[in-house]
Amino acid sequence: MKALFAAIILLLSSNTFAQAVSVNVFQPLAGGAPRTVAYFREAREILEEAGAQVAISSDLSGTYRFAVAFPNWEAYGNWAQSLASNKDWASFQAKTAKTPSAMQISNVLLNTISATPGGGPGTVTQVTVWKITTGTMAALVEGGRMAKPIHEKSGARVSIYGSGGNMMYYLQNFDNMAAWGKNRDTPNPEFNAFMQSQTAANNGSLGAEIVDQFTLNNL
Repeated sequence: MKALFAAIILLLSSNTFAQAVSVNVFQPLAGGAPRTVAYFREAREILEEAGAQVAISSDLSGTYRFAVAFPNWEAYGNWAQSLASNKDWASFQAKTAKTPSAMQISNVLLNTISATPGGGPGTVTQVTVWKITTGTMAALVEGGRMAKPIHEKSGARVSIYGSGGNMMYYLQNFDNMAAWGKNRDTPNPEFNAFMQSQTAANNGSLGAEIVDQFTLNNL
């Protein structure tokens, strides 16, 4: 496994004070998924002791995410710098380098826009990633804020994150997979009407498009 040094997503909606979030995305090697989970849990214990908030998850495609969060980026930077002298972390890094289980494929830095408690182990999170096309980040975020109470009325716990000034991560969290499935099966005419109104108000365009969607099992 590559270093978890910059580790973390999306599952930190239960930690509402966190404003700075870093997510490392990993693809397990063949047969490496169980070891990856074990490594994640060991890393979580070490990094929480060092002052991080940590969340881990896997999506339905078998990709894993390791997240750390802090009240701001300065706190994150100070923590990351401190790991250089953390003996437990150095020992862990040496072990994972000797017997790797996964390859890091991405890192995402997120700023919290709106966080709602509910992302703990055993829950399921539906993530929709929006990217600006012809609109603005302010308009995209406002649309997310307006959609939030609609989805919450249907049983989801909604959190919103921004990335890079042109991406919005919209999270709907559920108690378990059964609740997630029931939500998907249930029509939401209020949300459909909202989306139609947004399109009409913007001359037939939302000014943004969905570029990714995935479902996370929070570990």
